[in-house]
Amino acid sequence: MLYKKFQYNLDHLLGNRSTYPDSLAIAVSGGADSVALLMLLSIWASKNETKIFVMSIDHNLRLESKLENEYIEILSRNLGHKYLKFDWKSDDNLANLQERAREGRYKLLTDSCLSLGILTLLTAHHLDDYIENFCIRSERQSGIFGLSRSHIHFYNNIRILRPLYNIEKEELVNYLIENDIKWFEDKSNSSDKYHRNRIRKNLSKESGAFKQIIIASLHAIDEKVEDVLKPQLIEAIANSVSTSQLGFTKINLSGFAIYSKDIKLQLLSFVLITISGNNKLPRSKSIELIIQLIESGIEFAKTLHGCIIKKIKSNLLIYREFGKKSPNDVMLNKDVKWDNRFRFKSNINLPNIYITKFTMKDYIDIKDKIDLKELSKLTMNHHMEILFTLPVVKILEKVLVIPHISYYNNLDLKDKLNVSFEPSFTSRFLHFC
Repeated sequence: MLYKKFQYNLDHLLGNRSTYPDSLAIAVSGGADSVALLMLLSIWASKNETKIFVMSIDHNLRLESKLENEYIEILSRNLGHKYLKFDWKSDDNLANLQERAREGRYKLLTDSCLSLGILTLLTAHHLDDYIENFCIRSERQSGIFGLSRSHIHFYNNIRILRPLYNIEKEELVNYLIENDIKWFEDKSNSSDKYHRNRIRKNLSKESGAFKQIIIASLHAIDEKVEDVLKPQLIEAIANSVSTSQLGFTKINLSGFAIYSKDIKLQLLSFVLITISGNNKLPRSKSIELIIQLIESGIEFAKTLHGCIIKKIKSNLLIYREFGKKSPNDVMLNKDVKWDNRFRFKSNINLPNIYITKFTMKDYIDIKDKIDLKELSKLTMNHHMEILFTLPVVKILEKVLVIPHISYYNNLDLKDKLNVSFEPSFTSRFLHFC
């Protein structure tokens, strides 16, 4: 019975059977949820001839984690799957530990997927997790998008599926017991130190009827988001957002103004993630302050989430802001990314060539050789600000190429380099991206 529910969920999330991926990755921690997911996925994979990559993260915070990972490795290999283990370290910094560990975990998992050419990752979020999220976000007074569920989302351009979304933890535990399958309990889950654990304990004291009320609320919210708000969000982006291959966005505020606060919040969140190349979502309260400034009618310039936001007449211009820390330099090779936003593909064979940030010194050295008229038109005369957000290709300290303004120190390089704006993407709602 449980497998049939899982099979239906996964088939539904994957979509057209003819386009099922040849390989899937799965995150396994050793807990009941993820071990059950691994067992169910193994059955599904054997029926669909799909290769499975099992991935686990050792956060190096508990002595038991070594034993857990050893067990996952043995179990994975016995099931015929490839096993990969990664280490995340806190560097003895306990501030925001759960949030930082989560970010580190997803980065390690999705970076590995990208390197392996795997585009889909499965995680073991189940119905009880969604109920806990609902309670936590209700306390924070999240908007309707924040309260809703999404069983498909993107992180670092990897599609993440949650095929246990309508399955309770108790069902997963019973499945493991019935099949005599071992799992581990994380002792930190019983600690009152973490807010989620306190919410979980309080929920365990509530009646089944209380739980059903929350589930009914989730269904109603999901239905409104899916049927009404998500189409409006897509329409709002199509009608008011223009994103350039030069890594900046213009928002037409006349089109933006007609939508509800929830739509505006999600639209700005989407743009900030896109332009910053940041995998972490911006805080809703910070975006709300920007919306208030927009509605005040005054022109302003603010920094948020690694971006500069400027209101210029009836438009909002949003572009990258490096702050105190510039992106790391990247050696140019066949296929690399700079600043988590620009992809460089090259067959240039010169040694010691690297991609870096454009500087004032660079500008002074070559200002007489570049034409910024077109950039000025595109950016409402903010071409100098945008120029210093763009990548350049150098050898030693000499600028060879600024591809976005067609500057080539050597014309032979022009046909050997392709650059595209491909920011890492994180979204719970925009599956078309």
